[in-house]
Amino acid sequence: MLFAPAAGRRSMHGPAKLSQVAHVALTRNTSRPSASQRQIDLTTAMCQERLLATHVRHVLALVDLVSDQLAFDSAVDIYVRVLRLNPEQARNVASRALAALGQRGAAPARDSVAPMAESDEDLQDVAADEGLRGRSEQTFARFRRRIRGRVQEDLRHRINLAAARAEDTLIAVHVKNTLDFVKTFGDRGTSEAAELYLETMSIQEGVADVIYNRALRTIADEALPPVEDEPGTAAA
Repeated sequence: MLFAPAAGRRSMHGPAKLSQVAHVALTRNTSRPSASQRQIDLTTAMCQERLLATHVRHVLALVDLVSDQLAFDSAVDIYVRVLRLNPEQARNVASRALAALGQRGAAPARDSVAPMAESDEDLQDVAADEGLRGRSEQTFARFRRRIRGRVQEDLRHRINLAAARAEDTLIAVHVKNTLDFVKTFGDRGTSEAAELYLETMSIQEGVADVIYNRALRTIADEALPPVEDEPGTAAA
């Protein structure tokens, strides 16, 4: 966990998993949703679209980054596995990325140039290690398992950097989505509206704490007097 949970925040999530950064789930509890539930569904759909667009941008960046050594399918597979997208998310991201390439007038190569792993066992998840390490260690551990052997160190390094950038950007998008929920459902209270987003998107404890704290920090910077001599703030 990067930060301690914010004071007063209810812990309503399970054990932290890096995979939950990218996980999106829409919760509907009634067959005939109320006006409030419809607004939640609408706002959630907008947030989901923002996350999907972010995934597409970053998977295309990865495809371009490794195009000299990996084909489109292999690059997308790496992205999907490391970001731990579920099957539906993986299909949506791959389809959108392929369509974007088509709009560029580029035909993706389908034959991998560089093998991704020595055997199927190299692609097994390292779930036993999760929860015992930090975010970066979990990410890079998965890469070390999936991209090794005959693949050059330079390729691994480029993918590691791209993954870290994607992960951090997704956190920022979740923060923006949280702020949208606070703006839309602020009548419920700031903390409650932020919690509503985290619960609706099924983001797990740990990652949820990071998003929650960053969102409330953004609000605090606008609502509270600045902290004297705070690093990174402009002098008055």
